[in-house]
Amino acid sequence: MAYKKFFFVFIFILIMIISCYHRSFFDENKTIEIGEISEQVNIPRRSISFDFKKSLEDYIMKHNPSNLVLKNGDVVLEGVFLNYAIIPLESYPLKKIKVTVKISYIDNSEPKKNWEKTFVVSEVFSKNKKNLFSKEIIDKIIEKLTIQVYHKIFYDSYNDFVNQ
Repeated sequence: MAYKKFFFVFIFILIMIISCYHRSFFDENKTIEIGEISEQVNIPRRSISFDFKKSLEDYIMKHNPSNLVLKNGDVVLEGVFLNYAIIPLESYPLKKIKVTVKISYIDNSEPKKNWEKTFVVSEVFSKNKKNLFSKEIIDKIIEKLTIQVYHKIFYDSYNDFVNQ
């Protein structure tokens, strides 16, 4: 009988430890404001900063709708698209477009949790002048970037903060 109690207590403690390591760093009561997202580089026929901001807002609304606000958020995300490059690959005619963006996370209530990170996102495409900046390729880059930034906000920040 004592073994059963010990076993249940052990399992309970193990579950608590595991849940602490997998908890989100982001306080669920905090609100997020998507601030200014700008471009130092222009991708032809596209405002990638506008599309990224909209994508990030939509993604947060889908996964954590109560956290997003238009103004006066506890946390403000800002960013700037710094660069893009077209890189030839060995397997001709494939090329890769690589986009670099710097995102700042500003926590107004806990400044020690602030961070700034440069994200590099790429997508492979077939060399074709019509295909170079196609909607599909840029949409994939925006989607990848959105998911990376979302995970950095809600999950990876905890690991970064603990490892400081």
